[in-house]
Amino acid sequence: MPIAASKKKKLGTEIKKQRNKEKLALRKVASECEISPAALSDIENGINFPSEATFLRLVDILRFSDRPKICDLYAGLKETAPPDVVEFLTRDKAAVAQVRALMNKGSEVTSP
Repeated sequence: MPIAASKKKKLGTEIKKQRNKEKLALRKVASECEISPAALSDIENGINFPSEATFLRLVDILRFSDRPKICDLYAGLKETAPPDVVEFLTRDKAAVAQVRALMNKGSEVTSP
């Protein structure tokens, strides 16, 4: 499902605001993120929406003080799970098992 322009702009504005707060040049951030300056500019201006991998690199490079908040924003705009949670679950198979156990517990029907 395509992401609406207004949603792209909302995320891009937050990324640009944080980059300016950290006083980092667009070219430097783009280089560290392994994307072109034009690609970063397009993200900041709401023309393109970053992939999860690019987004997570941006979050790290820009040192967002509230990582869960910006990840929840991304997830809400994209209508997916927060990318930081997905990244964690990808690395931690025990956590996946615990999530599945919670899911199964929630789907159990209790008898009166």
